Amino acid sequence: MVCAGTIAGLATGLILAATEPVVVGTDAPFPSYTFVDAAGVITGFERDMMDQVCTRSGLQCTWELANFDELIPGVMSGRFDVVLGGIAVTDDRRNLVDFTEVYHATDPEEWYIGRPGADAPSRAVIAVQSGTVHEAHLRAKGYRMVPFATEPEVLAALRDGTADLAFGPFQTRQDVSAFMADNGLNFLYADMLPDDGVGMAVCKGNDVLLGRLNTAIAAMRRDGTLAMLENRWFE
Repeated sequence: MVCAGTIAGLATGLILAATEPVVVGTDAPFPSYTFVDAAGVITGFERDMMDQVCTRSGLQCTWELANFDELIPGVMSGRFDVVLGGIAVTDDRRNLVDFTEVYHATDPEEWYIGRPGADAPSRAVIAVQSGTVHEAHLRAKGYRMVPFATEPEVLAALRDGTADLAFGPFQTRQDVSAFMADNGLNFLYADMLPDDGVGMAVCKGNDVLLGRLNTAIAAMRRDGTLAMLENRWFE
């Protein structure tokens, strides 16, 4: 497909300007990947990493917040030049967009949370964030689900009794752990959702931008910057 974004519309083989503007889209309620801090600034592992990528690539990056289910459609339509935010690389998503090389590994075990005694996933009503691999998994299983645009809406539905379970990337999350403790919730059931790790996505065929991103990521891996950022945010 022909990309419609600022960089994506450039002809094949065109060299990007030294300060080419790039619009970065992300969903940011997801510590430690991306989240909005107390000062209202997008921060986290992928913010620090993308800032490095932009500097090393000579890209003038601006950030735009969006719901997770808007990210991949947004990069496909040209609303964003690149999107990130804990985006798992899967074959289904590769059919829609091009991914950078993977820069962070994921745990394939994902958990359903709910109150003790809640029905198993096959019998429950499950709240899930739309556009995620978790929603795709529930759809493939044929489970009853209620999709919400944001993770806070998912958790509110569980808290308020609209759903029996919530399914999402909840383990190792201090923010979710605090919410669970406050509302008498536990990790109840687990499913395996294998993927190839976390990457950034660009519009299909946007090889010029993809090459710039991959070159910067590879350099950060070689000089230890990527490992330093992982240790800062995930250790």
